[in-house]
Amino acid sequence: MGTIVVAQRLELSEEAPVLLGALPREAARRSGRHLAVEAAGTSLTYAELDARVDAIAARLAGLLDTGRREVVAVSSVLGADFPAVYYAVARAGHIVAPVNPFLPPPVWQGLLRSVGAAAVVLAADVRAAVGPALAAVPSLRAVVSFDELPGVPETGRSERSETGSSEEAGLPEAYEPPEYESVPAGPDDIAAIMFTSGSTGRPKGVALTHRNLLTGARQIGAAHGVGADAVVLNALPLYHPMHLNAAVTAGATQLLAAGRDPVGAVRLARERRATHFYALPFQLAGLAEHPDPRALDLPDVRLVGTGGLPLPPATAHRLSTSFGAPLVQGYGLTETAGLAHSAGADGAPEGSVGPALPEATTRIVDLTTREPVTDGGLGEIEIAGPHVALGYVSLDALGRLAVAPAAGSDGWFATGDAGRLSPDGELYVLDRVVDLYHHEGGLVSPGRVERRLAAHPAVRECAVLGLPGPGTDGPLLTTAFVAARDGAEGGWEERLAAAAGPEAERVHRVVRVGALPRLPNGKIDKAALRELGAFPVEAAVSG
Repeated sequence: MGTIVVAQRLELSEEAPVLLGALPREAARRSGRHLAVEAAGTSLTYAELDARVDAIAARLAGLLDTGRREVVAVSSVLGADFPAVYYAVARAGHIVAPVNPFLPPPVWQGLLRSVGAAAVVLAADVRAAVGPALAAVPSLRAVVSFDELPGVPETGRSERSETGSSEEAGLPEAYEPPEYESVPAGPDDIAAIMFTSGSTGRPKGVALTHRNLLTGARQIGAAHGVGADAVVLNALPLYHPMHLNAAVTAGATQLLAAGRDPVGAVRLARERRATHFYALPFQLAGLAEHPDPRALDLPDVRLVGTGGLPLPPATAHRLSTSFGAPLVQGYGLTETAGLAHSAGADGAPEGSVGPALPEATTRIVDLTTREPVTDGGLGEIEIAGPHVALGYVSLDALGRLAVAPAAGSDGWFATGDAGRLSPDGELYVLDRVVDLYHHEGGLVSPGRVERRLAAHPAVRECAVLGLPGPGTDGPLLTTAFVAARDGAEGGWEERLAAAAGPEAERVHRVVRVGALPRLPNGKIDKAALRELGAFPVEAAVSG
């Protein structure tokens, strides 16, 4: 099948906001006393969140009184303060740039320089770690800690019930937003700059418009059934704005579990009767090893969501059974404002990331001819729709933001990922295109080999690369980096290498590792694996 025809549209009301900074205001107008976010003993209703957004926006407007739109970087671990600062930057008419708090100081310098950031708002621990390095960013005029920002104004506080919610809608009568001049912005102006992970090169700044972000939020809400009655538990190490925007758009309650204990996150979800549970693949893989599956039961959860890296089918099935809810593995990129494909609570076929979301269109193109693939074959994934980013940012000679389009002139964005589409539109993501390689005339998909190896009982986790053998002229060898399960019987490397599979995908070399190296975002650090797998370092070689 070639191009997938959009079969579903988003139902939008005439009152639907088109600016990112308006999301908390609209949620507060609908139900100001409803609990918006709770983390580590701190909680905010939507009225309180909206009031704090206003107060911080007024502070930022005073700090950046330039009459033009500026880039404001924001960083913290998962916490209740982040949403207020994130939306305040947008409400003040500026551009918010979330930065991963776990990045080293030199990377911070490069990212902030690349977008000409005028201000940065940091959690105290992040400021302590990277603050000295920020002096080398010439565009910065203000460095602010979260605890220096205004809290919830007294006029913005609302009474709440013991559960933190109320059926009464609207803001308290005494609530009046502060008066300040925001920089004008429209739906197709840049609202945020998100940075790619840099797993295949240097991180790039991606310009996302208000329309991109709000489309992405509504897509996830529609696909995952996130409504005002939802209680969304976020167990990710840091905020992913796509989940934040989806929850606030719906007026849902967010529970933040920022600790390192995923079992504790499951316990919190059960105690608070969460309806949605989001975690990273490596967190879920850890839960799959829990000795008592009954401890993972989530009777009120409708959907467990993850993405970024595929979970082995056996692991996904085991977790879904333990949770008592479908485990949905979505697919998306920074350039698609979140997810582009995902199943809903009905789940998806094994190995699939589900159908295209509402308003999204996907096709597969041949790696050489760039023509659409019509037979379900392997090719590069391309995506089109209102969620596709405006483009990649840089600074021009005058220090102003310049944007290179992400999509081609035909509107299609080439993802750099390889996969295939089933006749009914289910997407199967296999590899990065750059990770595909040829061996003895056959095109090898490392992802396909990984899925085969993951089914072996000795394998806890694995990654596959095509690496050169001894010397420089030989063919690329299929090299499997494998972390074995505790108690794996001796000789499993040879049996794994000999496991049945197409000749072109035969494993030539197995390298034992205690655990796969990962980047701060949880993705596998393939550069580290390439270094580890460089000959003559040897662990085990198949015959």
